[in-house]
Amino acid sequence: MKFRLFGIKLSYEPKLVPSIATLLGLAILLTLSGWQIHRLKWKENLISERINRFEGESSNLKNFKIPSNNEFRKIRINGKFLNDKEMFMPALSKNGNNGFHILVPFSDEKDNLFIFDTGWVPSQKKNQPMRINNLDNSFSIKEAVIRLPGRKGKYQPDNEPNNNFWFFVDTAEMSKFTGLNFEKSFYLEAVNNGPNGFPLGSQTRIYIRNNHLQYAITWFLIACGLLGVYLTSSLSITKR
Repeated sequence: MKFRLFGIKLSYEPKLVPSIATLLGLAILLTLSGWQIHRLKWKENLISERINRFEGESSNLKNFKIPSNNEFRKIRINGKFLNDKEMFMPALSKNGNNGFHILVPFSDEKDNLFIFDTGWVPSQKKNQPMRINNLDNSFSIKEAVIRLPGRKGKYQPDNEPNNNFWFFVDTAEMSKFTGLNFEKSFYLEAVNNGPNGFPLGSQTRIYIRNNHLQYAITWFLIACGLLGVYLTSSLSITKR
């Protein structure tokens, strides 16, 4: 096919194999771009739901018939910590510093037992003798966020019960480790700091990143680049 563009005579001579390969490539790239748009909307809804739940007023845990259906809700619960059975979860703080989350069994007024993530401490405060002044031994109302137990990520280490190192919350395994019958469907995460400022509470990551629009644009631009390369290779200047 011959045509004129900006006064230049051009000839479009597509070849079969490059054309098929380009069509397949475009289909894949545009599908990936569309999928990222779908993920963008999903992530926006997820973030909105998290924010709405987290920023609402805290309510007594008893008011939730199925607490596990209300992740990120703030709750109040009356009880005490069993500080002699602490568990340690290596983690970065919100500011990116190395340290540990201190997970402590919590017993409410009816002797129901929960795993309670009391917050983050720097590495030098991991051992309890280094934070004696940060222990909460009172029977009182605590404010927390409902969280669901974690699942092992693809590149995440296994939990190490023998070393009391936990890389994600596994309520069943932690029950076995401590010999306590914890609530299995959810655990609690501290909203406030502990006594004298540690552990640092409010480590719940509500405002998560949403980069799906960038990914969608990237896949679309790659598709445009592929189409440009294909057209350039298929066009030739015709002699006058």
